[in-house]
Amino acid sequence: MEGEARVREAVAAIFRDSAFVSGLGIELKELGPGWCESELAVSQRHLQQDGFVHAGVQATIADHTAGGAAGTLARPGEMVLTVEFKINLLRPAVGERLRCRATVLKPGKSIVVAESEVFALRDGAERMTAKATVTLALVPAGGGTAETGRDGDPGGAERG
Repeated sequence: MEGEARVREAVAAIFRDSAFVSGLGIELKELGPGWCESELAVSQRHLQQDGFVHAGVQATIADHTAGGAAGTLARPGEMVLTVEFKINLLRPAVGERLRCRATVLKPGKSIVVAESEVFALRDGAERMTAKATVTLALVPAGGGTAETGRDGDPGGAERG
């Protein structure tokens, strides 16, 4: 039970402590081992010029929720960091809310692959608008800053 509380708090911090994600209004809804769910109340600021939810907003919720799912499997002292993702925008996202569900497809010792599905909720109906595959690295927590990585590399990544 103590381990489960630690994991919940660590993943909650992923959502709470990211100024970018919390600034968009993305909220953690639920999680469990290997999965995570988030939501976003859509407002005018999330829309692109034609009135659809911007692709960048959908990519952000997909990526961050995949990070939450992978984070549920991280060991103490580890954090997750996206190394690659691909998103398919399946249809225009229109609605009052976005819901994202991410599931770990392949957990590993250093690399995790997750899948995110983004749904738009409109007038009580839900339609999938995007699907992403996200590859994440498990790295030591607190090992670097945004400017330099643990090894001082300005790219922020450690080279092996």
